[in-house]
Amino acid sequence: MFAKRIVILGGISFVLSGCSVVHDISSAVGIKSPKDEVAQGSVDPDEKHGFDKESQQVFDVAEATYNRGDYRTAIGLYQRVFELNPDNPEPMLRIGSILNKRGEPLAAGQAYRQVLAVDPMNVEAKRGLGLSFMARGQMDLAIEQFSEGLGIEKNTKLLNAMGVAYDKKGERQTAQRYYKAGLEIDKDNLTLLSNYGLSMSYEGRHDEALAILYPLSKNPKATVQHRQILAMAYTLSGDLDAAEQTSRIDMDDADVAKRMRYFNSLSPKVSSPSSLAVNDTTIREKAKSPVEPIDSEVID
Repeated sequence: MFAKRIVILGGISFVLSGCSVVHDISSAVGIKSPKDEVAQGSVDPDEKHGFDKESQQVFDVAEATYNRGDYRTAIGLYQRVFELNPDNPEPMLRIGSILNKRGEPLAAGQAYRQVLAVDPMNVEAKRGLGLSFMARGQMDLAIEQFSEGLGIEKNTKLLNAMGVAYDKKGERQTAQRYYKAGLEIDKDNLTLLSNYGLSMSYEGRHDEALAILYPLSKNPKATVQHRQILAMAYTLSGDLDAAEQTSRIDMDDADVAKRMRYFNSLSPKVSSPSSLAVNDTTIREKAKSPVEPIDSEVID
């Protein structure tokens, strides 16, 4: 029997109790060990991670638990796998990703630091730690992590993250260089294209931005967030009607009304040509308001 354990990560507490047999863990959370279900962002459950049989079963239960939306229990199960396999970073990578997505960047950063203590060259952990810094507004620290990651492996996710970090600093040309570098690797990458177009839109290059973002929004693989970036680009260009029409593709009337209040707060006034350039600081400050802001850039 396992003794009752209290797992603490970044101020988040979990209690795991029960027998060492995985069947008992599965029963405790009300699920069966997964066969075909895969947690979002996870790998195929047939692909092993160097765990023994019992640890792999607990890991698979954690995946299925996450897939059902029970993030807290999933984190506790991943933590248990990490305790049993302290040299294998995979469970802690999962924890960091969940915490970043759930808006807990401080705890996520702690998880990624545990990965880097085991594997200092882990590119995914450097990216995750960078994203946790970015979520806390610490762009230079984020850029440092992304840069170290790119020194190990040049990939589209790191290049995109670097571009977003520089965009958040208002350094558009530098940001766009990273997006274009990513597009040299994957010219059809919707995330890079979307962020590249939005960066140009912030810069006032509205026609160029819309020439990228409008056809992208029609791509079968485009998401709500990609379309909302198009809506943001229309807003920055001063075309609130087009922004509203784009928002209606995915939202009901109430949500559109909230979104349009936000867009109206950002829309440039057309009383003079100089007012067509929207000040970045104004956008960022208004994005802190309670009026339904959107995440400007896409991070995946």
